[in-house]
Amino acid sequence: MRRIAIILCGFVAACTLAASSAIGQGDDDGTYLVRAYFDNAGFLTTGLDVRISGARVGGVEAVDVARIGEAVREDGAEAPGKAVAVLGIDDAGFQDFRTDASCMIRPQSLLGEKFVECEPTQPRAPGSESPPGLEQIAEGEIGAGEYFLPLENNGKAVDLDLLNNVTRESEADRLRLILNDLGACLAARCDDLAEVIRRANPALEETDKVLAILAEQNRGLAQLAVDSDRILAPLARDRSDLAGFIRNAAVAGTAAAERSDDIALGFERFPKALDELESTMVELRRFSVAAEPVATNLEAAAPGLTGATKALGPFAKAGTPALLSLGQAAEASGPDLAASDPVVRQLRVLGDATTPAAKDLQALLKTFRKTRGIDYLMQFILNTSNVFNGFDEYGHYLRTQLQITNCVEFVIAPSTGCGANWVESLSPAASSGPAPLPTQDTIDGIVPGVSDGTFGAERTAPAEPSKEPRNDAAGAASFRTAEAAEASVQGTRDLLQFLTGDGR
Repeated sequence: MRRIAIILCGFVAACTLAASSAIGQGDDDGTYLVRAYFDNAGFLTTGLDVRISGARVGGVEAVDVARIGEAVREDGAEAPGKAVAVLGIDDAGFQDFRTDASCMIRPQSLLGEKFVECEPTQPRAPGSESPPGLEQIAEGEIGAGEYFLPLENNGKAVDLDLLNNVTRESEADRLRLILNDLGACLAARCDDLAEVIRRANPALEETDKVLAILAEQNRGLAQLAVDSDRILAPLARDRSDLAGFIRNAAVAGTAAAERSDDIALGFERFPKALDELESTMVELRRFSVAAEPVATNLEAAAPGLTGATKALGPFAKAGTPALLSLGQAAEASGPDLAASDPVVRQLRVLGDATTPAAKDLQALLKTFRKTRGIDYLMQFILNTSNVFNGFDEYGHYLRTQLQITNCVEFVIAPSTGCGANWVESLSPAASSGPAPLPTQDTIDGIVPGVSDGTFGAERTAPAEPSKEPRNDAAGAASFRTAEAAEASVQGTRDLLQFLTGDGR
């Protein structure tokens, strides 16, 4: 029996806890129900949106009139006839209205549709203590389980059509209507008028404070009016530019809205960019300190650079035709340059191949330049030429010369059409037969007669060639060898005679 009693007690406690949790949420489906009271809820119907900062967080569950015995104020006062709206908050993030919460019925469109704009709590300083939550209506009272939002926290915006209706009458009729209707409204409603004044007392107190602040700053406001007139005068004069700025700002705003994702990404990367910029600025500061002498020198050289820049103006103007001609020439030579690409490639290969030899030649020429090798070479050529020069009763003369002809090479046999040679010209009759063979007296390696001055004075007649024909190959070869030897000896004699001046 004890076990059964314990189980039953536990079951009852669990049911009680579940019921309390359900009552705390305000509804079985988790909706947070706020019972808000208004002076007037005209055109407010069920299903309309409940918004916080323009975003929908719920809807209007029911619209009714306060009953007798139903408290509408925070102090428990009753006011039968006041409008009551049950607001269902579906968003779990806003199911915690505080005692300073407020709701306002606002027009949604010109067709008369409404929505309820709420603030779960008023803004406050960071770290300050938040107000307590709304009081939940107890069981047995009207709206049990709902959260009580008193009348003084709520309001309703004046409809636009009511304001427009006032402007339809003349000023005198408007004043008369205001006085008559105000008198009719206040007739026998002293308590209501006192209530309105009492409810407006905090606003009047704040208005008095504002007026006191303005009275203390009247001189500043007067100066502000004067300065504003001065500021607005240029704006009025340049109103077309101001309108253009606003128009361009609208275009820029549209473009920025289209790239909002990129802008958001830029702001996301901005802290990292600042970190990198900090290190960069440190290095830039070091660079600026190090570059200060350079900047000082540049400042001193700036007048000269300015003068040079001005002087280059006419030169640049005069060089314009040349640059144009160069451009035309480059355009005309483009195909040829493109066609020369294979040759350029071959020259590059040749340049790579001749690099070692060019380096050695560079070293040789550098050594020549340091040791005056070119000067010594020129002196050697000059002194060598002077050695072979002659001297007679008329003075010095040259035995050496450079003949700018095609006949500057030493040859054994004369070439056709070349008159400068070191051998005697043979007559047609002599050239038709074989050349005579040299004798033993004229072939010794050293030509006789040079030491005693008889070189070239007389010559030994060559031996008579054999009449017997030679048909064998060995005989023909021997004959050609003898002929070449005779021509070589004769050329040597003529060269030595020219160089030594013998026989002039």
